[in-house]
Amino acid sequence: MKKLLTIVKDVSIKVSSQITDFLEPTHIYLPIDEETLQNIEIKKVKKGERLYSFENQEIYSSVSGRIVGFLKKENKKYLEIKNDYKEEGTYNGMHEFTTVNIKTNFKEKIKGYSYFNFDIFQDKKILILNGIEDEPYIANRPFLHKYETTSILEMLDCLAEVFCIPEIRLYLKENDRESIEAFQEYIGTYPNMKIYILPDYYPIGNEQIFKDFLKLDDSSVVLTTEIVYDLYVRIIREREKDVTYVTITGDAIENPQVFRVKIGSLASEIVDEYIEFKDKNYIVYLNGLMHRKEIDIEGLVISENVRAIYFMKPLLYNSKKCIHCGKCNEVCPRSCNPYLSVQTKGKFMSERCIQCGLCTFICPSFIDFSKVFKEEEGE
Repeated sequence: MKKLLTIVKDVSIKVSSQITDFLEPTHIYLPIDEETLQNIEIKKVKKGERLYSFENQEIYSSVSGRIVGFLKKENKKYLEIKNDYKEEGTYNGMHEFTTVNIKTNFKEKIKGYSYFNFDIFQDKKILILNGIEDEPYIANRPFLHKYETTSILEMLDCLAEVFCIPEIRLYLKENDRESIEAFQEYIGTYPNMKIYILPDYYPIGNEQIFKDFLKLDDSSVVLTTEIVYDLYVRIIREREKDVTYVTITGDAIENPQVFRVKIGSLASEIVDEYIEFKDKNYIVYLNGLMHRKEIDIEGLVISENVRAIYFMKPLLYNSKKCIHCGKCNEVCPRSCNPYLSVQTKGKFMSERCIQCGLCTFICPSFIDFSKVFKEEEGE
């Protein structure tokens, strides 16, 4: 595998060291198809109530309130629920549990549980937590590690014992002091766990790159922090996940922050209430500056797939013709030959491409390879 890179960060793009809760949206919006929408009953709903299925996923309300209509954004439709701020749920209070009864009841709880494939744990020797927050300027995982430390460790310990996995490894980046300190405080009570520190290379957190870098074989099973915590919420707490983490940052705003957000909230509602702009002329990108997916903030609904929103000042330079320097090929961690994509004007794209954005990042001609890839995919 090619040598990975250390990304030199832009000092004008920062992330707050504090987290902000946005847990009382006026409305939430849940994805829905036309057929289901036609059959939806206007009614009151509870937090955690199952409403319908959408694209093979069960849809639950993250608030209590009343169905009042729908929102249409481009080719997508969303069911609109007005929040009554009562937080009336389908469960009563917090479950009382200990690590002992978690393990006792866990096997019974996962029987017939279709949300996750537990077969991946069979005959494994090492259970690995990939706690790497890879994309520059996103700080969601460090906050999840900080606020849900014991939940994450308990879930890992439970999985290891139930499936007879003797070793647990937690992998974190060397510059993620928040996560390292959070886990070090509690990990001593788990003799089968150990923290491993990885260098600040990009894109080391990508699933395939992570496995290749560590030379992992079939005796290991790798889970991200989000997956471990999701399992804890859904199986141990017996609740549906109603909150996610979102970083909002960029060189066009004064006060970048990490938000803990109700799923289904409108991004614009968060921005209007909390974000201060130092430049009104900006471009909005979703989830990462390395691949720069440009979006319209109006109508953007916060889902678990929305990890970061960037407000960036427009670039002061334009793309030039390729000078055939070969730097894009040199940095590609998957040997995808990005140069060939440019030369064929969008007629070639390697199946190995993980869209990490290194080719765009390194290009001295400022060619935006993400646009080339979109052309190839027919977007």
